[in-house]
Amino acid sequence: MKFIFAKKTFYAALALSLALALFSCENNVSSVDSTGTGSSIGIGGYFFPDATHVVGTKNSYVYGWNGKASGQAVGMVKTVYLNGWEDVPFLSLQDAGLILSMFNDRGCSVGYDSSRGAYTYKYSSGSAAASWPSEWNNDVMYFDPKNQTVWSDEFVRMISPMDQVNNGFGGDSVEANQTADEYAPRIVFSSATDQIKAKERTTIDLGRYGLKMFVIDEKLYIPFQALSPVFLEIVNIVFNGTDYYINLDPDNDADTQHKAFESGRSPSPIRSRLKAEYNYRAVCLCFDTNYCLKDKRAIIGKDNINLFNDSIFAAGLGFDLLSTDTETYDKAFVRFLMGYIDDGHTFYQAPSIYQSMGSVNSYKRYVGAILGPRYKKLDQTSAEMKKRRAAAGGLGSDPNDDSYGGNADWWYIDNGTDKLGILVFDTFETPQGFSPYKFFTDAFNGLKAEHPGIKNIVIDISCNGGGLIAQCLAALNFLDDSVYLPQKNHLDNSITRHRYVITDAAGNSLKQVSADGSPFHFYVLTSGFSFSCGNLFPAVCKHQLDIPIVGQQSGGGGGVVKSTQTTDGAVFRTSASREMCAIDKSGNYVSIDSGVPVDLPIPYEAFYGDSTGSGTVYWDLYQRLKAAYPGNF
Repeated sequence: MKFIFAKKTFYAALALSLALALFSCENNVSSVDSTGTGSSIGIGGYFFPDATHVVGTKNSYVYGWNGKASGQAVGMVKTVYLNGWEDVPFLSLQDAGLILSMFNDRGCSVGYDSSRGAYTYKYSSGSAAASWPSEWNNDVMYFDPKNQTVWSDEFVRMISPMDQVNNGFGGDSVEANQTADEYAPRIVFSSATDQIKAKERTTIDLGRYGLKMFVIDEKLYIPFQALSPVFLEIVNIVFNGTDYYINLDPDNDADTQHKAFESGRSPSPIRSRLKAEYNYRAVCLCFDTNYCLKDKRAIIGKDNINLFNDSIFAAGLGFDLLSTDTETYDKAFVRFLMGYIDDGHTFYQAPSIYQSMGSVNSYKRYVGAILGPRYKKLDQTSAEMKKRRAAAGGLGSDPNDDSYGGNADWWYIDNGTDKLGILVFDTFETPQGFSPYKFFTDAFNGLKAEHPGIKNIVIDISCNGGGLIAQCLAALNFLDDSVYLPQKNHLDNSITRHRYVITDAAGNSLKQVSADGSPFHFYVLTSGFSFSCGNLFPAVCKHQLDIPIVGQQSGGGGGVVKSTQTTDGAVFRTSASREMCAIDKSGNYVSIDSGVPVDLPIPYEAFYGDSTGSGTVYWDLYQRLKAAYPGNF
């Protein structure tokens, strides 16, 4: 069956896909349907050409994490242009492997496996291999030009940086061996890490998208702009027309790939049909491959269609995203990300190179005009909660109180008999002078010193919009030093309990709450805004530490965020293939994207204030907790 990449064939293709999936143990992230011949596939009547020869080459620098700011490239490759493909850049497998190895910190070798009819990318057997587990030496990625597939049994491990390979399992979201100071704890991977769902073979089906590899004069050439979001799960290498850039930091003033694209903008009202098709299909490949919520879109009120081409056309966005009119396309891309994906993490940051520098801000204003319902609800809930809290005299009520940069504070209720401490912080980022780890230490020790005998403590993250996973783990390890990060990687369908040893700079455990041998009763207060790491924190507390979650169900957010660019330079971030999740007591995967259910529902009006009129901050919350958990007081 030839698959026509268009909306009208969805139902037939879906029926075949479901039938094949029932008998497959392979995780084909792009398709379980394939042409099987490598023949051209088009959207509607459009077909990419078959390339037969090289028409041009260009020496291109590869820039690392600091972009051009370091003044030195980290390597050089040869960009190749093939007949019929305009200025779409191709790389030989050797050069593509070189760039991948710059990212994953390994040497590489390429070859050909005649028994499989596939080209190979392997780790090199240099001196660094001496410290690897022996099985790593057998890791290989296959490039099959006949069937237009790229596959590996160890795909995630092969594309992961060395400092994110936890006990041999690839795809961890936390860098190990971080330097410790008073704001950032030391994190070292633990050998106790285990997979509770084994990885599957990962296959990337380029044939579905027509983004083909070509063998010319016995060399394999790859459209690397298409494969870069697959190879580079954390960051996305892009080509700005001249050079390749590894890092993407849209908010950094360094000359990273984002700045490189800005300096190379060439406003144009039109683009060619080939470039429109190429960019669109690369976007579909990126989302089909990397977007961790693609199988759960019904949770966020979407269509539950697994292939993004079909989703895009079902939403009425397909023809605008394929438009050769560049303004029509750019505005459609904003609507696609902000009004359609609308998962709370996905965010549009800058338009394509076809738009002028002066138009960037106008597109950012357009973002605010077309926000989808989830983004709107998160924004509205955040504003409501902060207004309620400030009105009650809590954090934000005193503009002159800049403790911890205005991000955190603690309160207490102490009537001589019953006592309640409240620790409130609004971010897992680390602005100057603040980290959740340091704040917990200060607040917990302060409460114990000033209010001896305090046993009940509320951790208020009702206005916490997330931040750094490492800081979230440090805060959790303050409560218990045996927590783990549950994570599903949709590239290979593995589910892993990533475990760590987290200490302060002196190597001491961060676990503080039972250091004096006394029991404490903790509660986590969440709202409909508690998002991302503000959602992971209560999930771990609920499923691993048996800490009651009170208030309102958290706002959700399960994706590890990835910044990336389209092939024409539009900058955005989205939920990558790594999904934060929970593991229940039976070891089963639990999605947390729609939020963590509460154990004790509390209405918003009882979160921060005092309905008796005495003005005691958190008094109503204290009364609710005492009534629900009398044995703790």
